[in-house]
Parts: sequence; structure tokens; C-alpha cells
Amino acid sequence: MLALLITLIAVGVHTYLTLHYYDLKFGGAEGGAVCNINEVLNCDAVTASKYSAFLGVPIALWGAITNLVLLYFLAVSRFNLVQDREKTSRYALLLSGITVLGSVVMGAISTTMANLCIFCLSAYVLSVLGFIFTWLGAEDVNGANIASDIKDIFTTERWVGGFLIAIPAFSFLANIMYLESHGLSGLDKIAQEKVAYWQASPAQNFDLSKGLILQKGSGEPVMTIVEFADFRCPHCKHAAPPLHAFTNGHGDVRLVFKPFPLDGTCNEAITGGGDGISCGLASAVMCAEKLAQKGWAAHDYYFENQMEVIQAQNLDKNMEDMSKAVGLSLEDLKTCVKDPQTQELIRFMANEGKTAQIQGTPTVFVNGKLLSGGQLIPILDAAYRSLKK
Repeated sequence: MLALLITLIAVGVHTYLTLHYYDLKFGGAEGGAVCNINEVLNCDAVTASKYSAFLGVPIALWGAITNLVLLYFLAVSRFNLVQDREKTSRYALLLSGITVLGSVVMGAISTTMANLCIFCLSAYVLSVLGFIFTWLGAEDVNGANIASDIKDIFTTERWVGGFLIAIPAFSFLANIMYLESHGLSGLDKIAQEKVAYWQASPAQNFDLSKGLILQKGSGEPVMTIVEFADFRCPHCKHAAPPLHAFTNGHGDVRLVFKPFPLDGTCNEAITGGGDGISCGLASAVMCAEKLAQKGWAAHDYYFENQMEVIQAQNLDKNMEDMSKAVGLSLEDLKTCVKDPQTQELIRFMANEGKTAQIQGTPTVFVNGKLLSGGQLIPILDAAYRSLKK
């Protein structure tokens, strides 16, 4: 029964990772994964890496389908629902061994990466534990029986072969169904078109020293992403996780975040005035960076709590809540936000966006050129691969 329970947990872990893969890759995530612990233990960075899919299908989906089939074999053997319970228990052991082999391969790949996914590591451990308890529950396990069982898959036990074939079949089918149901089936072609337009676009000249800067590697970046965004923009909230994950997963990529408040108080590109809150939020984030190098923490706080920020309709309240969350002196924060130099910095970056003629937020530039849809990982990845050629 322990093998059944462990396999059921493994199905749950792989299902969560699969859903998060799709959300992160295609811009549906509203925040980071629950398994983002720190800069090293970061599931998002692993999900954004080239190792997160095999043949275009998420590795996690392969794991979920395989463990579902294993769960079936365990259930029918443990509850005596097949004629040859002993042989079926050995087939469960063979399939469990395949999950361990997959875990060993992925674990070896993990050692080459700068980031680790704690849920992925948990899945590897679960596969080993599941194998141990499946072995303990299997009957008449010996070399002769295992060899005979494998031969029988091609003769008298072809139903087992059918289930093995079903694993890749259902993995591909489930992936296709998800992509088509969300209008994403043609994204690879769209990504190539976006990259072609990006390559032909005129280059803009941005001051890359102004804004929040993120890069995991220490060398000169191959790819520099400049994002213009507003903290009260829902689309910007969805853009943040994939942009951060992609940057964290590539040491030669640099992300520069520049506030572009949709607020005429500080942004000349916005006509009709404004309430000053978006400008104040932008100033608060830049001050968090200036005062304590906590700009990204403030950035994440405002996006993760965007609904509360919008509903508050009060800049002082928003600054007070953020300062408590990230550990800043509220008085120092208020003083910095009111500083003319801070306000001039926000105007300068907003004017950069105006000069670049951005049409809304978020807007993403790569190496100075507009990359439409650049908040989506498949499009970023296509541009990145073109730069690496």
C-alpha cells in the first residue's frame, strides 16, 4: 500500500509541475512557483531551462503519465483484479524501475545546472522510494521470471506493451490538447515571425545603468532584456515570472526593469493626468533598491499583491505595507520617494519609453530592439537561440 501512496503523491507533484510549466512558459503565472526557495532552489529557473521538456512535451507531463500507468499496475495487482497477480506485480516493478532510470538521468542533468527544483528533487526521491516498496510488494522476483515476463510482453501479455506505448501516446496527446485548447499550438511559428520582426526593427538607445538590473552570470551578456512596465498593470504582473525565470536560467542574459507608469503625473506619454500612485510605486521600488538593494523584493511584492495595491488607492498605505514586507524604514522610504532626484529618475525612464514609442505595458526590448510578445518564454528562447548561433 505504501507503493500506491507514494506513486499517488508522485502523480500530484508531476501534475503541479506540469501545470506550472504551462503557466510560466505561456504567461499565465501570477507569481513564482511555491517551490521557489532562494536563488539556487528555484523551480521557475529550472522550468525556463532547455531541460524542462523532451520532444516538445514537459518532462513533468511524461512523469505524470508514467506514474498514472504505474498506479494502475500497482492497484490491479494489490487488489487482485487480474488473473496473474504475481506477474503483474513484477510488471509494476519493471515500470517503477523505468521511473528510477528517468530520475537518475534528470538528476545527472541537474548537477550541471546553476539552479535546482526542490519539487523535481522530491519527484526523484519518490521514484526511488516507490521502487523500493514496489520491490517489497512484488512476488517471485528473480532473473528468470523477469526475463520471461519481458518476453511475454511480445506474445501472451501484449496488453502490457499497449500500456507502455500509451505513455508516450497520451503524453503527446495531452500536450497537444492543452496547447490547442489555449490557442498555443502555433506558437513556435509565431515565435519565429516575432524574431524576424525583432531582427529587422530599429535599435533604441537605453541607459542600461538606470532601472533594476538582474543577471546571474558575471560576464558580458549575450542578451539584454529591457522591460517597461507599470505596477498596476495586470499584464505586467503575468510578464514578471517568465522574464525572471528566463533570466535566472541563463547566466548570459541580463534583465533591466524600467518603470513606465501609466500616469500622467510623471509620464509625459500619458495624457489626461493621473492620481500619482503608479508614479509613487515606481519611485518606492527604485528607492528600495537605492536604500537597501531591495528593489527586486519591492518589485515582486507589488506585483504579487497587485489587487490589494489597486484596491487601496492610497500610496502611503502601499508604501507602508511594502516597507514592512521587505524590511525598510518607512520614514527613509518616504523621504527618498519625495526626493527630486528620484522623481527625475522616474521621468527619465518614462521618457525613454516615450522616445521608443511604446504602445502599452509590458513592452520588451532585446538588445535595444522591440520584441513583440517578449514576455513569453518561447519567444524569448527563439531570440536567444538566434543570438547564440
